[in-house]
Amino acid sequence: MDKRMITDAFEEIKWNGWGDTGVCIKYDEARQLPIHTNGKPMKHLLKFMKDDVLKVKGEFKIKPTPGLTKEEAIKRLPPPVVKQPFVDELRQVLSKDQIRLDAYARLTHIFGKNYRDLWRVRRGMIDRPPDAVILPNNHDDCVKIMELAQKHNVVVVPFGGGTNVTGGVEPNPFETRRMVISIDMRRMGRMLHIDTESGTAVFEVGVLGPDIDEQLSRYGFMMGHDPDSYAYSTLGGWIAARGSGAMSNKYGDIENMILAMRVVTPVGVVETPLTSRPCGVDLNAMFVGSEGAFGLVTEAVVKIERIPEVKRYEGWLFPSFEVAFTAFHTCTRKGIHPCTMRLYDEDDTRLSFAASTDSGLVSTFFSKCFKKYIATVKGWNLSKISLVVVGFEGTKAQTNCQRSELVGVFQAFGATCLGTKPGNTWQEKKYDLPYLRDFALAHNFWADVFETSVLYTDAIHCWRAVKKSFAEVMAENGKNAWIGCHTAHQYRFGCCLYFTFIGGQADENDLKIFLQVKKRAMEVMLQHRGNLTHHHGIGYEHVPWMKRYNGEGGLDAIMKFKKALDPKNICNPGKLLPSPPSEKETPKATQARQNREMMFDKMGIPGALQAHL
Repeated sequence: MDKRMITDAFEEIKWNGWGDTGVCIKYDEARQLPIHTNGKPMKHLLKFMKDDVLKVKGEFKIKPTPGLTKEEAIKRLPPPVVKQPFVDELRQVLSKDQIRLDAYARLTHIFGKNYRDLWRVRRGMIDRPPDAVILPNNHDDCVKIMELAQKHNVVVVPFGGGTNVTGGVEPNPFETRRMVISIDMRRMGRMLHIDTESGTAVFEVGVLGPDIDEQLSRYGFMMGHDPDSYAYSTLGGWIAARGSGAMSNKYGDIENMILAMRVVTPVGVVETPLTSRPCGVDLNAMFVGSEGAFGLVTEAVVKIERIPEVKRYEGWLFPSFEVAFTAFHTCTRKGIHPCTMRLYDEDDTRLSFAASTDSGLVSTFFSKCFKKYIATVKGWNLSKISLVVVGFEGTKAQTNCQRSELVGVFQAFGATCLGTKPGNTWQEKKYDLPYLRDFALAHNFWADVFETSVLYTDAIHCWRAVKKSFAEVMAENGKNAWIGCHTAHQYRFGCCLYFTFIGGQADENDLKIFLQVKKRAMEVMLQHRGNLTHHHGIGYEHVPWMKRYNGEGGLDAIMKFKKALDPKNICNPGKLLPSPPSEKETPKATQARQNREMMFDKMGIPGALQAHL
């Protein structure tokens, strides 16, 4: 089992960035080259930042923008709000090492890993850290913690791997009087049972992605859930955020993998029934995507998959994003479902090649001969080329049959196969994006992502409109920046659009531009029948649009469900839902207070939070 199951994970990973301490993309000053975590140079990345992001001419050198040291950040921590009777009773039921009140534990459980989170922690903009970090060892510990939290009116914030990018693990800064505890679930990483005949397994939800598959592999199985955060995120986090993995076309999203679960709520334990198909109201569906707002998920029964005989991933080039998208849709309509179909638009394609360390593939793409072939023989516009990665898993017969059908469709749309090298490179580098984001933050750039799920009818229109809205925000602010998009997770009726955007750092007003981008993009996505998020979760980032998305009646039903399970609102307040109405409060007064207590437009904006506190 991974060593992180023995020592506490938060003591070994970065408090101000992604991944293990010491692992990052470094900058070689002498050669003026970024060096990948694998030790290879990223020869084309700086040119991409210069030409595509900043759009500047002449000489270009990146500038380091170091953040605070750990010691400096700890000095910025506000004093904790400690409810001593709660702590005293907790010490009677848990061991000493399970209750952490020290500054470093608090520092490492404030934020997730999006741009806004890391931008603030690097500058010491710490508004509301947890007052203590609690580390349960099992389900029974969680029951004891929740019972005491309910008794003493202590706020409970679940914490899995801390990889959330929508503010889902950050304590609500409007909780100025109640004690807030962060429940770090990562000691709960055991497989409790496996049923190889039915193809199910029971896990504690603090288990990390690699540890799930390591424990299952002893029996010839895997889970098949492979998000970008795989190495550092937990099963509980996937459930909380309604996660999705790169191979969802074959193995499903997380809601398709969860068969039953145990949930510790303030009013008792809910155990959803295990069967081959739910009947009546599906209780699992009530908790998947709930982000700890209804209670702590402690254990889950998941479906498991045989480790496939064959895994084949390959790359293709299409003349444009629109043409490739039509080819994808044609495959879906024909029932051709590779486990992965990932399509990058022309901008994301350039980033993919620029960030690669595969010198052979990149040299081929940038070579004069290849460009001449594409332009003259194929007749393609070089600036519009789109990269596609497809993956097949299963038996040899299954994968050969599926690939044969897909090749027929792709070739009908004029695509060129690049072979397995791009596919294998993608498999090796698919967890790299957070490291690129950290490199950008440390060298005078900012970068972040957002995503949505749309119907096929609206997808291309939505893609164009989002990119147009981004360009308009940048033009209004006199800035140059870059945005790219890829699509994946194909369903019968629609797919995911995933946007990445990068700009140059200027001052503390950068975050205001970031919020303009997010607001404008969200409005555009909703206008095109997109949802608020495909797999990143609601957190506090998307709460302002929950009423519009669910409707007044729908939101009211969800809030009443929360009220029934969490009458004191101790479970992750400020996330997923707006603040609950108070007794005798008029609807108008409730709306005004909810707007004041929205975290989205205040976190990281100088003076915004204090003005409302």
